[in-house]
Amino acid sequence: MGLWVSACATTPSYQCDLNAVEFKTDFESGQLNTVSCDTNGYRIVISPENTPINNSPWYAFDIMGAENITVPITLVYEGGTHRYSPKLQKGDGSWQDITDTVFVTEDKSSARFNITPASDSVRIAAQPIIDTQDHLAWMREKARLNFVKLDQIGQSVEEQPIFKLEEVDAPLADKPYVVIIGRQHPPEVTGAQALIPFVDTIWNDSALSQRFRDEYNLIVIPLINPDGVLKGHWRHNVSGLDLNRDWGPFTQPETQAAQNEFRRFESGQDDIVLFLDFHSTWRNLIYTQTDEEPTVPADFTRNWIDRVKAKLTDDVYAFTREANTTSDRPVSKNYMYRTYGVPAMTFEVGDDTSVAAIEAASQVFAEEMMTLLLEEASR
Repeated sequence: MGLWVSACATTPSYQCDLNAVEFKTDFESGQLNTVSCDTNGYRIVISPENTPINNSPWYAFDIMGAENITVPITLVYEGGTHRYSPKLQKGDGSWQDITDTVFVTEDKSSARFNITPASDSVRIAAQPIIDTQDHLAWMREKARLNFVKLDQIGQSVEEQPIFKLEEVDAPLADKPYVVIIGRQHPPEVTGAQALIPFVDTIWNDSALSQRFRDEYNLIVIPLINPDGVLKGHWRHNVSGLDLNRDWGPFTQPETQAAQNEFRRFESGQDDIVLFLDFHSTWRNLIYTQTDEEPTVPADFTRNWIDRVKAKLTDDVYAFTREANTTSDRPVSKNYMYRTYGVPAMTFEVGDDTSVAAIEAASQVFAEEMMTLLLEEASR
């Protein structure tokens, strides 16, 4: 996971010294491949963990020893093209998008920008970093609620724990479950930024949330690919596989952990009414079944989307629904629908959607989901 680059080259045009300015990745999610110097400054190569792969070129690195020095950086993509504009972590821990100062080549094979750190160390990343410890801290916070329990359901290829949160107040057989998962793909940070406030809304102190918990349970597996997050992968687990193409084969311990957790729904021990898988992509959208495909509860997806659209204007959170006939493609949405017959959706959040918009939308989505399912329970 860690990398120090100490090669050095100097030119008359730019005094580039990697012994003085160092690039460091010895932190969770830290990732770059090589650094070199030329007359244009520092050239950073970003390569995927293997190919072929989805175009999600993740990078994260610290620049050390460059206080008040202008550092020209060129990101060069191998196996992909520019997708994520660099983000700068500020002293208070928040992240600043520096898109306005980035020049991207026409073919998107590289991106160039200058950075002048105000301190001896500055962190640059493709997206704000939410690492395994951030996920665990949030899960532990939720587990302090008297109706939530944190349990390990399995482990990754490299034996990192995979956790779930589950409601434990009267988990009766006649109290059906909503199931939520996330972070199958490491760089998809905006999906994680949506999952967290979505669950927070369900587990808050509002009268709606309390009524919902009286009728439904919730299982949340927020981080299924911890190895990929730790290592700063573009897409895959450490076996080089896309976990969201392994629902059916279940060849990987990460997806096997989820399958084993959901066997309770196959046995009839418990019922499931809804499955949501949080991801990120180029824009806000939700992949669903078609309205012609029967689900239990019936017509939930169409009604939910309609209600949310009535509450969320496009200037707050523009999104589309993409309904496709369920295929044999082994993604989580297809597997959960084919196996359990429930509405199963891939909730995609745009790469560049603001945190404020994500949080506002997540609250509305959660509230309308609860309202609709409570109406279903009262029938």
